[in-house]
Amino acid sequence: MSTTWYRGVVVGVDGSKESLTALDWAARAADLHAARLTVVATYSLPITPDPGIGDLIGEIRDEAHRAAEAARARLGDRRPGGRDVELVVLPGNAAGVLSERSETCDLVVVGRRGLGTFDRVLLGSTSSALAATAPGVVAVVPAGATADTPRRIRVGVARDDEPDVLGTAFAEADARGCPLEVLHVTGTDPLGSALLDMDPVAASWHEAAQADLADRVDTWSQKYPRVSCSIVVRRGDVVDALLHDVAPDDLVVVGGRRHQPFLGRVLRSVPDAVLRAAPCPVLVVHAHGTAAR
Repeated sequence: MSTTWYRGVVVGVDGSKESLTALDWAARAADLHAARLTVVATYSLPITPDPGIGDLIGEIRDEAHRAAEAARARLGDRRPGGRDVELVVLPGNAAGVLSERSETCDLVVVGRRGLGTFDRVLLGSTSSALAATAPGVVAVVPAGATADTPRRIRVGVARDDEPDVLGTAFAEADARGCPLEVLHVTGTDPLGSALLDMDPVAASWHEAAQADLADRVDTWSQKYPRVSCSIVVRRGDVVDALLHDVAPDDLVVVGGRRHQPFLGRVLRSVPDAVLRAAPCPVLVVHAHGTAAR
């Protein structure tokens, strides 16, 4: 079955080493899905009455052009996905520009900088803002992550997740030729888990949830028979479970729900907390995002 992404892959760059790592990962994704790669560099326009603002804007725009050229140099003669690379320099906030692009592409990729928790809550970051607001699928790639075939893809699923989340994970495992681990987390603490173990009604519900998950996985396994898939059910904190024994050469897939990025950072939504701490790339699949092919 074809996994071609006809609408392409977009990656944001700013000249930093984190964005170049994201570029490497995006180029690999474009190769795997025979997709066109578009490299986007942005520059924000200052709002000030200063008469010298024209020179400042010119400097900021030149810096964005240098970031785009650094990306071109990084790629060299490569033609990811067998297509010419498109380089675009646009005015505007990076997260806003890339979020708009996610409406018309299959995947938006961005690097993750290592801001501290306090700075991140106050200032935010392009990665967390984009993952919170973009309507499409977003990949957040930290420095140190590998662009090679993942050791494993781990997808976190809840009972109310839309098919896109599990379907995207299966499609990626099929395209990348790596095993898939489907993780479902129940319970919140050891005491609560122990009480659930002694409650026959709760135990029955747990078994029913596991059976429902197995049915959903089986549907996708039939569509992607080459994917080696395992089901893991754990109790405890969702973020801790998703990041347990994760390494830079893994890939984590989570479902997301669009909200204001500030709320995501303050309330520590699961996708935001995962992408903040994961040593590996994180794929955030929003409801009604790009369907798996």
